[in-house]
Amino acid sequence: YYGRYVSVLEVDGQFDKLEEVSYIEAHLSNTDTKYQGEMTHLLLQHKEYPGSNNGTGLFQVLTGLKMRAVYERLTAKEAKIAAKV
Repeated sequence: YYGRYVSVLEVDGQFDKLEEVSYIEAHLSNTDTKYQGEMTHLLLQHKEYPGSNNGTGLFQVLTGLKMRAVYERLTAKEAKIAAKV
């Protein structure tokens, strides 16, 4: 992809056991999790949510983790700038 090596993850159908997500999580990089197993924990935390046992839920969690990382970077910069003034 744009001259770089990439891997593609395709999830079709549902996970039989949400614990299987930990296997997928171990092979992903740049997910912005704070600890190993956080993505699996977030999916297991709300099993009743729509999409929590398939690729939709996995994508929602990945998106949420990225949004959290961006928010933390933005608020950290604001705190540093305010301290300099």
